[in-house]
Amino acid sequence: MLGQRHLVECHCILPLYKNVTPPVYHKFVVYSLLSEKSGKVVPKYVNCNNCGVTHLVKDFCRSEIKLGKEDIGSIRNIKEVAISLPDKIVDILNEHNSTIDLYEEIEDIIDNSIYPRDLVIKREIIDEKYHLKILQILNKDRFKIISEILNDTILGDTT
Repeated sequence: MLGQRHLVECHCILPLYKNVTPPVYHKFVVYSLLSEKSGKVVPKYVNCNNCGVTHLVKDFCRSEIKLGKEDIGSIRNIKEVAISLPDKIVDILNEHNSTIDLYEEIEDIIDNSIYPRDLVIKREIIDEKYHLKILQILNKDRFKIISEILNDTILGDTT
């Protein structure tokens, strides 16, 4: 059952945006599984990676904040997801300071043998070009790291 990474919005504001009007609320990425029967998001609780408040994710890009619940312990963390992944992948994810959504997506790919899959583990913009580091999961035992450069600038007619 393949899922999808998507953003949810919290009520907290990063210090960088503290005095901005209108307020710019923090968004963070979550990985949601889809029900095979309905095709809808399987509800789950997640903690904001900035303030720790608990969200109930029930749909893509939507969540309900559970007031008074911060960093609840029954939500799986990176270490708990990592025990189900190959050590080589965990080392790569740790090296790139990956967030839990990426760990959960890789767990889903391996558990359901959804191969091959490419996942962006690092993205940087240099000279108006995206430089990507991609983890290719070829099968449960074979992985590869590749780099790509994407130019997303559309130039007009230069004649």
